[in-house]
Amino acid sequence: MDMRQIIYIIILLLISCSEQKNTDVINDNSFGSSSTLDIITWNIENFPKSPETVDYVSDLINEINVDIIALQEISNQPQFEELIQNIGSDWVGYRCFGTDYGELSFLINTMNLDIIQEPYTILDTYDHYFAYRPPYVVKISYNNEEFILINVHYKCCGDGILDNNYWDEEYRRLQASYYLKDYIDNNFSDDNVIVLGDFNDDIAESTNNVFVDFISDHENYSFADMHIAEGPSSDWSFPGWPSHLDHILITNEIELDSFIIQTIKLDDYLIGGWGTYDQHVSDHRPIGIILLPNQ
Repeated sequence: MDMRQIIYIIILLLISCSEQKNTDVINDNSFGSSSTLDIITWNIENFPKSPETVDYVSDLINEINVDIIALQEISNQPQFEELIQNIGSDWVGYRCFGTDYGELSFLINTMNLDIIQEPYTILDTYDHYFAYRPPYVVKISYNNEEFILINVHYKCCGDGILDNNYWDEEYRRLQASYYLKDYIDNNFSDDNVIVLGDFNDDIAESTNNVFVDFISDHENYSFADMHIAEGPSSDWSFPGWPSHLDHILITNEIELDSFIIQTIKLDDYLIGGWGTYDQHVSDHRPIGIILLPNQ
């Protein structure tokens, strides 16, 4: 082999390495289908968490069959736009505000649904209670049926005790729930409403439950993931604590036997498991709901 052949082989190897992605995703298309409406909520911690985050998230989205993703903590607009480009021409993306703050966002696959009304914010007057992230709303149509999706990211932290104090974290979550329920009751009373996001609290608490307004009105509202919150910690959305903080709330217009809900353990899709996922993607797992077609 002469020197020119050696140089040629080296060049081919360098090109191959430069084109190889930094991710290593195990094929496991275990969520969603082309015949159902598949929606997930996903707190992607301080997106992008690492220089490889966009590649990891793009590949993970392409490994699941999903129509709508409600995202929290999208901090970088250019890389969010890069993510949209990576996942295909049928996808569109919306980000609440163009700041460096961790904004609420939507990714929507328009192949099987229509966007009736592009995302907009509500309850801006009460943004203190929502940690200055007012709920982000989009209206879509799927299979000739309309749905209102409300993306939220409640105030984090606290001591677990509910105090009647403007700055108390639990009190802010309680007030956020109160104003959100009041808005839905008065504006979307007959609509299929899905509230989803990082609620930053446990829905299964017997005391100091900040979601009491929703839970007590069980005729009109249900936390679809209550069985996850009451189940083993291995299925919770925030393994690092562990706790279950990410929820999907539905109104009574959505039949209780017409959906499937689960924690999507995307860390199982990656070589390196949770360590790789936590380093490059997020400290939260997504929660997904599969809405079955009308019988």
